[in-house]
Order: sequence, then structure tokens, then C-alpha cells
Amino acid sequence: MHDENTKELFRTYINELKPFVWASLLFFILSTIAGYAYYAIEPSYALDSLGGLEELAEMLQGLSAFEIMLLIFVNNAVKMFFSILLGFVFGIIPFGFLVLNGFILGVFAHYQGAQSGALFIIAGLTPHGIIEIPMLIISSAIGMKIGYVALQAIRSQPADLKGEIIRGIKFYLHWLFPLIFLAAVIETFITPMVIYLITGI
Repeated sequence: MHDENTKELFRTYINELKPFVWASLLFFILSTIAGYAYYAIEPSYALDSLGGLEELAEMLQGLSAFEIMLLIFVNNAVKMFFSILLGFVFGIIPFGFLVLNGFILGVFAHYQGAQSGALFIIAGLTPHGIIEIPMLIISSAIGMKIGYVALQAIRSQPADLKGEIIRGIKFYLHWLFPLIFLAAVIETFITPMVIYLITGI
């Protein structure tokens, strides 16, 4: 009975979340295209946006594979969690988080593609990206949904902001958190093998 109730609550929440997921997907695609195009126009300035990735790469140097996996997992899990938790600020933070990540992905794809070829990009992003990118989009969608409820509350419309935040956090912990971990495992142990098998690099 509990399982069926849980499934029903899950289906209800997903249906409510769909418009925000589609909006997040659209914004992510547009920001990725913008980043890709911006690198073509202003490559030197565009590369400045990759500073965070360079810092993360420096942190990973000298670490064991397990430590690398753990750091990637914690980095992604914390950022996505706060994207949800801080959604109450009218959805601005999850929206900015989503757009920034899409833009950085576009810049990185153009830069790395020019250096190593499109095949390298596909091999390097696909194994873990098919999990990580949807988790990014869904976590941002949850945050924006919370922001929408916050706006309803400000307008004195029927809204349960506290309940919405709790629903979002529960969904994150039950569904997204384990998949973020899986993506980190794949990125650490599987993606490098796929890159080597496909490109020989």
C-alpha cells in the first residue's frame, strides 16, 4: 500500500514538474548554443568561463581514482542540492545555475572539439552525461518550481512554499542523489576507458 502511494505521489509530482523540465531543457540547449557560438566570436574571453573546470582539474591532480570519484560526486551533489534549496528566491539561482552550466558546456565543447575533434567530445561526455545532464536539468526545474510557488505566495495566492521545498528535497534525495553518484562513478571509471577505446587518447 505504501509503495503504491509512493508511486502515485511520484507520478503526481512528475506531472507538476513537466512544464519546468521542458523550460529548463530549452534554456539549457539555448545557453549551450550561446556558449558554443561565443567561443567562435571571442575565444579568449570565452575561455575565462572555464576557470572553474581548471580549478577542479587542479584539485583532482594526485588523487586516487576513488578520491576523484568522491570529489566529483560531492561537487555535483552539493551544487544541485543548493540549486533546489535556493529556488525560493523566485527561481533565479537555479535558472542562473542551469544557464551558466549550459554556457560552459558549449564553450568547452567548441574548445575541446577544436583541440581533439568531435569524436573526443562525444566519447568524453556521453557515458556520464546521459545521466548527469538530465539530473542538472531536473534539479534546476525543481528549483524553478519552488520559485514559482514562492511567487504565488508573494501574490497572496494559495501556495505551500515550505511543503514545496520539502517535496523537492525528498525527490532529490530519493531519485537524483543516487543517480548523481552513479554519474560520478561512470565519469571516473568508465568515461576514460570509452575515450581510449574510441579515440586512442
